[in-house]
Amino acid sequence: MSLERLEAELAEIRAGHDPDGWALAAYRVAVARSESAAAGDLAEALDLLERAGRILTEARSPVEYARICTAAGQCHRRLGRPDRAAPLFERAAGLVRDRAPAAEQAAALVNLGLALTETGRPAGAVEPLGRALDLLAGADGDEAGRVRAAALINRAQALQALGGHSELERAAADYRAAAGAAAADAPQRGMALHGLGSALLEQIDRNQAGAGGRSGAHGVDEAIGAFEQALGVLTEAAFPFQHAIARHSLAIAHERRGGPSDPARALAGVEAAMSIFDPRLHRPQWAAAADTLARLERTLEVADGPGTRADRFARLLAAVAADERTGLLRDRLARLAPAPEIRRRRELDGLASALTGLGPEEYETVMQSMVPVLMELPDPVLDSACAALAAAHRASGSAQAFDGALDRVIHDRLFGPQRVRVRDLLAANGWVRP
Repeated sequence: MSLERLEAELAEIRAGHDPDGWALAAYRVAVARSESAAAGDLAEALDLLERAGRILTEARSPVEYARICTAAGQCHRRLGRPDRAAPLFERAAGLVRDRAPAAEQAAALVNLGLALTETGRPAGAVEPLGRALDLLAGADGDEAGRVRAAALINRAQALQALGGHSELERAAADYRAAAGAAAADAPQRGMALHGLGSALLEQIDRNQAGAGGRSGAHGVDEAIGAFEQALGVLTEAAFPFQHAIARHSLAIAHERRGGPSDPARALAGVEAAMSIFDPRLHRPQWAAAADTLARLERTLEVADGPGTRADRFARLLAAVAADERTGLLRDRLARLAPAPEIRRRRELDGLASALTGLGPEEYETVMQSMVPVLMELPDPVLDSACAALAAAHRASGSAQAFDGALDRVIHDRLFGPQRVRVRDLLAANGWVRP
């Protein structure tokens, strides 16, 4: 039900005539308002909850009062005040104990554990989260599954914050269990997979410091796989901020692995993350990604020689297998679709120039993947790409060789009407068919 409808219902109830009905309606309005990110809405929600709590008191209505405490705690969390949220969640957990269904009791304990971790008390969070999981043992249904996954993720985060060897092992196990318990497309699964990847990287750091156990190479590969799966759930369209975080985490894992193409893979990932982060809203995350980008560029300057970021990306495309090449191109070119034309053309000019810098043979290999990807994208991307490729051919000093390579790709990878269309776009920009 919409906030407007809930507010209208509240306005129709006179607190003096039906105090309990008014308090319940006020609670519903407050919960709806608390879902807003606006501080004013949260302050108004807290005021309504405080007034409702004076009617549905702890003595008269313990379960309803517990729900009011929970809603107030959520408001304080959203306002960045977990220290105020924790005692409210603790009171709610005590009041619903043995009074509410198991899933509701467990949810109250999950809220308490989360707030304790956020206030720097992860050791205290582990026990209530364990109790939540005990309550849900054997419970079925979507709600029980959602709360179980939340309890596992939050306990894993608390254990990870403690940072000991055994705690990190337990955290990884909880993240795996949460990923297995959540639905394939549930955000909780993406969060669990991202948490698993980060816990595995921390385990590697600890093991390399002398604790023994998991090999670094195996652990990094598993972390990379976890981050890649997380990105499949936390998509840029649905969860842009979380997607950018996961992209940066994956870049760190690639950097940590340190294979021949891994620094360039990492650079491409960090570039993608920075294109999503808003430095005004996500300053700490943007700054961390910028630091990673600078570090990777220094590494590549030594290992790969001089070059622009587009040069690094072109060399990466030439070095990887066809499936990975297609994925890299699809990701990079799709991000240009909503960009202003001037930026899209600038980016594509840089990429086209870098691709011709590979030489005709490697250029043709990359174009075998790039041309089909371009056909998947909106017309403005294809138009700009054709103009950029034609200009890069002419500027290369070997236009005939690149024109011929591109023509062979068009013949191999496209069908009749597509061939005509692409050749016409290229010819309009100076390309000459051999």
